[in-house]
Amino acid sequence: MQEGMNLLYSGMIVVFSFLILLIISVNLLRIFFALLIQSNPAEEGFDPLLEEQNNIHHKIIKEVLGGIRS
Repeated sequence: MQEGMNLLYSGMIVVFSFLILLIISVNLLRIFFALLIQSNPAEEGFDPLLEEQNNIHHKIIKEVLGGIRS
C-alpha cells in the first residue's frame, strides 16, 4: 500500500514539475520574442510597387467575393 502511494506522489511531482517548466519556458520565449521584435522594428521604407500589388490583390478579392455573394 505504501509503495503505491509513493509511486502516486512521484508521478504527481513529475507532472507538476513538467507543467511548471512548460509555463516558465513559454513565458520566457514570449518575453524573448517581444524584445526581439522591439529591437528590430520593421523597415520604414515605403515601396510603391508593393502598394500597387496590394491594391490589385484587394480588387481581385472584392471581385471574387462579389461573385460569390450574387
